[in-house]
Amino acid sequence: MSHIHIVVDTSAQLTKEMFEKHPNLHSVSMKVRIGEEEWPEDEISNAELFRRSKECKQHPQTSQPAPGDFIEICKPLLEAGKEIIVIAVSGGLSGTAQGARSVAKMLDEKRMHVIDSSTASIGMVQLAKGALAMADSGMETSVIISKLLAMVEATHTLILVDTLDYLYKGGRIGGAAALFGTIFQIRPVIHLIDGKVAVLDKVRTKQRAVTRMLDELKRYNELEYIGIGNVDAPLEEEMIVERVKEIYPDVPILHAGIGSVLGAHLGPGMIGVVFQEKIK
Repeated sequence: MSHIHIVVDTSAQLTKEMFEKHPNLHSVSMKVRIGEEEWPEDEISNAELFRRSKECKQHPQTSQPAPGDFIEICKPLLEAGKEIIVIAVSGGLSGTAQGARSVAKMLDEKRMHVIDSSTASIGMVQLAKGALAMADSGMETSVIISKLLAMVEATHTLILVDTLDYLYKGGRIGGAAALFGTIFQIRPVIHLIDGKVAVLDKVRTKQRAVTRMLDELKRYNELEYIGIGNVDAPLEEEMIVERVKEIYPDVPILHAGIGSVLGAHLGPGMIGVVFQEKIK
C-alpha cells in the first residue's frame, strides 16, 4: 500500500467500492441539521431532508467536519510516517478546506497537504481517483499535488437551481439577488469561479437555462469526462444526458452523486454539470 493517504469529505459521495479497493482512502463527514436534530451527511437522503424540513418548517443547515474528525484520521497516519493529501469541497460552499488547513498547522504542515477542489461531487471523486492512481504508481507527493492542482484548474462546475431560496438561506447569495430572482422568475445558471459561487447568466425559463448551460459546455472541445447529477430531478438529468451525448459522443458521461449537504444548499430540482478539460 502507498505511504500516501487521501482524505476526502463526504460531499464527494465516494462509493463503498472505492473504500474497499483503496485502504489508503479515508472520509470525514460533513453534517446536516434541522432545528436541534443533526445527522452525518451519509445518514440522511435528500428526500428525507426535504420532508423533515417541510414538516418542521425550518430550513436545513450544514456544518463542515469538526477539527477532531480530521485529527482522528490524520494524527495516527502522521505518527506512522505517512503523508496525507486532503481533497475538500469548494471553499465557496464550505469552510472544510480552511478547517483542514488549521488542523495541518496543528499536526504537521509538511506532511498534511490540503487541496480546495473548487468543485464538488464527481469533480472531487475524479481528483481522488487521480491522486490514488498516482500514489499507487510511486509518484512523489509534490508531483501529485502539482498534477491535482492542474486538474482543479481544468475542472468546471455549472449549476441550475429551481429556486434561489436555498442559496440565500444558506448564506451563499445576498437577499437582493434572491428577491430579484423570485419576483422576476429568473432562472440563474450558476458556476464556481475560483471555488466561489457566481451567476453565469440569468434567463426566464428552465428550458432556456438548460440550453444556456449546454452552450457553456460547448465552449470546451477536449474533455476528460462530463459528470451530471440532480436533486429530485431524475427525468431532467436523463434529458440532459441525452443532449450531452449528442454533443460529445466520445466523452465518458458519469453520474454525479449529490448528497444532502449540497442538497441543503441548492434545493430540490437542482441540476449540476461538472467537467474537466484534457490536460496537455
